Amino acid sequence: MVVDAALLRRAGDLKGELVAFSQQPRYDRVASRFLAEYGNGLEDVDEQRLMLLWDSFVLEHKLPNGRTVVEQFVAAHPQLAEPEREMVLGWRDVVQGPFEVQRRDGQALVVESLVDELTYRVRSNMGPAVFRQMPRRSCIIARLVPVGDEWMLSGPTSVLRAAERDIAYELALDMSLRTPEAVFRNPAKLARAWEQQRTDRERFIRFFGADLVVVPGEQAQDRLNAYYRFCREEILGPEPDGLPGGVSVELPPDIIDADTVALIYDETDGLGFYAEFGMVEEAFANPDLLRRRRWREQSLSYLHDDSVEPMVLRRLADRDPDQASVVFRRLLKRPRFDWKRDGEELMREVKPDYYVRPPRPRVSPLGERLAAFATRARSGTE
Repeated sequence: MVVDAALLRRAGDLKGELVAFSQQPRYDRVASRFLAEYGNGLEDVDEQRLMLLWDSFVLEHKLPNGRTVVEQFVAAHPQLAEPEREMVLGWRDVVQGPFEVQRRDGQALVVESLVDELTYRVRSNMGPAVFRQMPRRSCIIARLVPVGDEWMLSGPTSVLRAAERDIAYELALDMSLRTPEAVFRNPAKLARAWEQQRTDRERFIRFFGADLVVVPGEQAQDRLNAYYRFCREEILGPEPDGLPGGVSVELPPDIIDADTVALIYDETDGLGFYAEFGMVEEAFANPDLLRRRRWREQSLSYLHDDSVEPMVLRRLADRDPDQASVVFRRLLKRPRFDWKRDGEELMREVKPDYYVRPPRPRVSPLGERLAAFATRARSGTE
């Protein structure tokens, strides 16, 4: 469906009203905290960067009450027609990053995301004249929000000439690795990521002999480095002399300093590292250890730490559900707790953020262009 001019004008008017709504004094404190976290406060932030941050604050940032500013704007304007309400709430679905300009199509600009490799037909509420500075094969760094079946620029847009394409590729590569959710907008890439994660897990099992291995913390980094060397050689063959080694994962100090570390490559949750797993494992095997402070505190940390996925506790509990029931009764002071009956409800209670979205792969597949760019960057060639 092609967006008509009236709807686009209305979208522009509503966006202006939304920005004005977001500048009420009641948002000052939470906005200041947001800017301090993501933009180092207001110091050394240029106007364009500030506008981008504010657009993100308005459309995506969860307020203390769990809602976004745009959701509160819609709630405060009950007179909006239903199509307008749906459109404005749809702006929470922001697509951002670098896009390569493909062509002009009437009043719209057709671009392809360098992150998810999907095509977007883009409008501007300021009119198509703004697209004159975005020629074919240039790249734009922009935020897009849906308007009908098309998309509208939201916030300021930066334009990179074709000769500056590597800047866009570098940004796209960084986004792909740090925020896989942006890649998974493309269903084909999501399916490929699941397949890649399954393959990686099989490789992990071939190297370690199981999908869960417990090692001393002081050995964890060396074992992980050896695993990544094994992966690189299996995929690419031995590296030629003189080339820098491939990227591994640098474990944080709390992992390295732990007495024991579990390396788990779960089919759904991917590869994770869990400090002091051995101590919690001992408590599940012998609940009497929970009388000791260290074992009790470490077991409670696994229960309440969001970085420990429910599958870690399931793996421990499913070895002996009756013993697990005793563990949770003592940790929670719930004398009637039964793991088989109450376990899943408990996981949803103590780790609600895990269940907010469907599980996603931990790997992020790269398209041919980004993979080629990453190879060039690694080898130092142009």
